[in-house]
Amino acid sequence: MKEFLQYLYKGDFPEALAMFSSVALRIVFAFVLWWIGRKLIRKLCALIEKALAVSQQKGMDSGLAKFLLSLCRVGMYTILFVLMFELLGLPITSVATILGSAGLAIGLALQGSLSNFAGGVLILLTRPFRVGDYIVASGLEGTVKDIGICYTRLVTTDNRTVILPNGSLANSNLVNVSAEPTRRVDLTVPISYDDDIRSVRAMLLELAEADERLLKDKPVEVLVKEFGDSSVNLFFRFWVKKEDYWGAYFSMMEEIRYAMKERGFTIPFQQLDVTITGEKKDAQ
Repeated sequence: MKEFLQYLYKGDFPEALAMFSSVALRIVFAFVLWWIGRKLIRKLCALIEKALAVSQQKGMDSGLAKFLLSLCRVGMYTILFVLMFELLGLPITSVATILGSAGLAIGLALQGSLSNFAGGVLILLTRPFRVGDYIVASGLEGTVKDIGICYTRLVTTDNRTVILPNGSLANSNLVNVSAEPTRRVDLTVPISYDDDIRSVRAMLLELAEADERLLKDKPVEVLVKEFGDSSVNLFFRFWVKKEDYWGAYFSMMEEIRYAMKERGFTIPFQQLDVTITGEKKDAQ
């Protein structure tokens, strides 16, 4: 552009026109390259999306598939822009320097977002949980609805949506409840000191045998947990499939209550005996 203006200033119009024609031709070619490149990128992204859909049917996580598709799209557009800069005669080193400086400034301004982005990449690569898993993290819990690049969405049992930043998820303790196919149900059963522990144990084992949701190849345990202030507390532990956990938990609690009442066992509760003493005054 500087040389073009110099030719105009000197009155060398043929050279100025020739330079203008050369620049205009490059601009036209750049637009043609952009048009063709964008069409090609769309077709390639469609093919990649179909391939990832097949991979998802074979077990690939949907969040990882979205990330790979976005990464491929960004990479192809980056190559297209580099080719356009080369065609226009722009120095790539200068453009890279400008982009690097802008990237540094943006990175400093968006440290939290970049941390979430890095956490999202780490989660999608290491896969500590997947869409559909029930997790407990940062004092919150729910079913994973979506794993994004920066945020993960959970749906709680009462149908609330919780949005967690991936940066905190990747750098904090996390419990994946759904990782294993089975779970152990731990119940605490308080009984009176007057009740026979062996008889209560036999009753609990009968209840466990009658419930078809309990896994018969796993041990059912009834153990003395502690001697409380007003009760002997028993551990009642059994195994179920992960999808039967809450159903078996609440159902067994109800069955224990009715069975203890029918067999004459006592579920004690805390009592407080208050004795009032005082001097009796003589009537005047």
